Amino acid sequence: MTRVLAPEELLSVTLDPELDTPHTHAALAGLPEWFSTGAGEPAAVHAIGGPGWTTRLGTVLGLRPRAVLLGSVAPAPPETVRALAELADRNGVPVIVDSPWALHPTTAELAPHLRKAAAGAAQIELFTAADTPPLRALVDQLALAAVTVGQVTELRLHRLDDHGHVATARCVGVPVSFSGAGTGSGAHEARLVVRGAGEQWRLGFGDPHCARPVAAVRIDDTGEHSHPTHYETAHRAAWGHTHAAAVHGTTPVYGLRELAAQLALLPDTVHFS
Repeated sequence: MTRVLAPEELLSVTLDPELDTPHTHAALAGLPEWFSTGAGEPAAVHAIGGPGWTTRLGTVLGLRPRAVLLGSVAPAPPETVRALAELADRNGVPVIVDSPWALHPTTAELAPHLRKAAAGAAQIELFTAADTPPLRALVDQLALAAVTVGQVTELRLHRLDDHGHVATARCVGVPVSFSGAGTGSGAHEARLVVRGAGEQWRLGFGDPHCARPVAAVRIDDTGEHSHPTHYETAHRAAWGHTHAAAVHGTTPVYGLRELAAQLALLPDTVHFS
């Protein structure tokens, strides 16, 4: 039986130029029952990204839309992001922070298992090969760690330059290593490994612009076990989180406060452009 949606469930969307891309339109085209671009004024949902996003977000929050999707954003000072989080809370506007891996459906499904495995792990590793600025790649890794294995602490940045980054930290008392390489070729992939004495998890993420499933494998004393695949991008899933927050009042999995917490881990020597 086809479900008939209530009128308030179809939300009009306004896109920043940075997010007015084929990638975004492809995601919205797959969710016609939830979103419509240019369907009404004022827009129920704003998608914000690109340079100067903190200023534009502050302005949009004053308009009190039903939700905001934040994507393609450069890292900003944590105190600025915390102030925006407080403004969003006062105005009752949920803000969902898009991330190339943290909001992937497989990530959400496996998070309880990964947290349990991380509690008894010997080491956690995150690696990325991405055609994005190294600082943004590191923040994306921190987001992935936060929603899967837990909040990172004691972050130490050993390298951050045009070629990539290297950092170490701890999570639930377990050593964590972060590394990334700039590709310069448009490639964009990531890997998360949780190594324990009797169990190991490996998650391989492909290009976030493609609906290639995450290669999720658990290894134990009985062999390798592949997790069922999800053919959905994290970006499309982020739009689903945005609709749920706007219509049903759900709490964002990764929002401004979570983003501010990851940014606060960075050393004072980091320059935010």
